[in-house]
Amino acid sequence: MQIKGDRFPVRARVATDDETPAMWSTMTEVWPDYDEHQKKTTRSIPVVVLERS
Repeated sequence: MQIKGDRFPVRARVATDDETPAMWSTMTEVWPDYDEHQKKTTRSIPVVVLERS
């Protein structure tokens, strides 16, 4: 992962059921189209968490 000049390794995981609602809310505040995309499918769109490793 690289954020500006900071480059570091990360591990990806799917958010837990407890984490997902708050993270989804944050994501849709930034990009409301996520909600529109979810409405167009029956599958659950996973929220992926990146953690420094």
